[in-house]
Amino acid sequence: MKTQAGIRKQLQILGVVPALFMLGLLLVALTWQRFEDADRDLQALGSFMAQQIASSSEYGVLAGNYGDLRRQAQLAMQQADLQYVVFRDEKGKVLLYEGRNDQPRTQGIMEFQSGIYQQPVAETDTLRLALDDSLEPVRIGSVVLGMSNARLLARQKEILLASLIPALSATLLGLWIAQYLARQIASPINYLSGLLRTLRHGDYHVRGTSRLHGELGELQDDINQLAGSLETARDDQQLAIEELKAAHQQAQSASQAKSDFLAMMSHELRTPMNGVLGMLQLLEETRQSEEQHEYTQVALESTGHLLDVINDILDFSRIEAGRMDLDPMYFELMPLLQNCLSTFRYLAEKKGIYLHLETADLIKRRVVRTDPTRLRQVLNNLISNAIKFTSEGGVTVRVKGALVEPDWLDLKLSVEDTGIGIPQEKQAQLFKAFSQLDSSTSRRFGGTGLGLAIARRLSEMLGGQLTVESPDGGGSTFTLSLRLLFRQDMPEQNEVVLISGEAEPRTLSGLVLLVEDNEVNLMVARRILEQMGVTVVTALNGKEALDRVKQRDFDCILMDVQMPVLDGMEATRQLRQWEREQGRAPIPVIALTANAMEEERERCFSAGMDDHLAKPFRRQQLSRVLTPYLTLERTQSGR
Repeated sequence: MKTQAGIRKQLQILGVVPALFMLGLLLVALTWQRFEDADRDLQALGSFMAQQIASSSEYGVLAGNYGDLRRQAQLAMQQADLQYVVFRDEKGKVLLYEGRNDQPRTQGIMEFQSGIYQQPVAETDTLRLALDDSLEPVRIGSVVLGMSNARLLARQKEILLASLIPALSATLLGLWIAQYLARQIASPINYLSGLLRTLRHGDYHVRGTSRLHGELGELQDDINQLAGSLETARDDQQLAIEELKAAHQQAQSASQAKSDFLAMMSHELRTPMNGVLGMLQLLEETRQSEEQHEYTQVALESTGHLLDVINDILDFSRIEAGRMDLDPMYFELMPLLQNCLSTFRYLAEKKGIYLHLETADLIKRRVVRTDPTRLRQVLNNLISNAIKFTSEGGVTVRVKGALVEPDWLDLKLSVEDTGIGIPQEKQAQLFKAFSQLDSSTSRRFGGTGLGLAIARRLSEMLGGQLTVESPDGGGSTFTLSLRLLFRQDMPEQNEVVLISGEAEPRTLSGLVLLVEDNEVNLMVARRILEQMGVTVVTALNGKEALDRVKQRDFDCILMDVQMPVLDGMEATRQLRQWEREQGRAPIPVIALTANAMEEERERCFSAGMDDHLAKPFRRQQLSRVLTPYLTLERTQSGR
């Protein structure tokens, strides 16, 4: 309370300052008013005396009686302020000068002039003047009084001493009080403001050390506490940033470890599966009894399901890590749809259900732009799911399109089935990863629960939306809605990817160098190639492959990536370098790798390889990759 009273007292004193200024201004105004009053009094006195002398000097001017004029002047000169009197005739000629000096002086003199007029002396003249208002008295001369302003100056000085000096004193006192209080209040405030500016610039080590009292002292303490809190907060923030950086580095390391683990697991799982799948495909081509053929088909189907599970896990991991990229291109939509259905037609016929395609005329012969691989993956997943959960009836793939702009198409791809349906309350869980509708469904149909989760993520990456509808009576409809850029006319051939559903050629011809370090995979690939009609030369590593290439001409090279001595990447780089040095045409190199990650594919292309085939592969996939390089027409017209 004592410190607060000090501030209030200073503020009360500060309130006196405006009153002092107002008092000073009032005194100045009064002084000016008194100046004007003194000046008016002197003006009135001078005018009155001039008029009086002029009225009494008419006879002296008319009669030329200078004695009478001098007597009038001497009477007027009894006024102490009057310095001289001058009489003039009507033409301005000086008739008489009477003054305290020989010559009239103008410095410090105020002159007052009045005309001398002839007054009427007869009754006729008076009557004539009364009747004729236009007649004026005749001016016969003038009188000029020179009056000193010394008395006016003395009066003004007296006024200044009496009024202006107190006003000035009050003003100066107000200024001094204001300056004193400004030093007492503004200086500490400026000091505290400087502390705050320092804190604002990030220097939280500063502290207020001035001896302040009252509210300003409390404010300084608050600022010091604020500085301490900010300094502590900054230290905590810096510590949190360091922890976040460490966590980010750990997350990056974990992400990299996850990618490395996926790549390793992909290689380690696919390598033995390639042997299993390859052997089963070779076994399928041998002479078997009906029972043995049935066993082989079941083993092939189970191996295919296992491969699908591995692919789903790898795809989901890539999507979660944000490492799956799109490759949009122009392609014709109808061949892609027909190719998707042909992939599952055998499975549908085996279950005794139909698989139909219904398309609108609008999309026929239309070229659209998106990623055909990912679009095919979504459709394959939906069709596979529909066939798996349909026991009677069948599956219909329905395609509708609508033009929204001259070069944009709204596309709806619907997969309708007559299967078991999906309860309304469980549709929300349908697109969650690693989930099944219920345990009985999981036991009956199996699966990881990743297929629809991957399909929805890919649909969103393509810029579309995947929805589901399932009435109570059974059956489900999955609809993929997309807005795609399209062309009505066919673009240049090199701008369009042709997707064909035609059967692969049964027989290939050519000389192939098979580079593989795994004996089982080497035997499987060699037997499959030989069944296709291809001549095969083998090498166990990249170094042997380069030696074989320098000895013979090959139509194509199947190059494993991970090998001892010299891996497939480096072997391909050295091969391309040797071809450039020798001026030889490049030999097509197809990568064979158990690493199905997209990064591996890019690395293969960067090394100079022409194509990529992930293990394990089916006979049709190998045939499709080799067809551009080993068809009968190509080998006959090539080397």
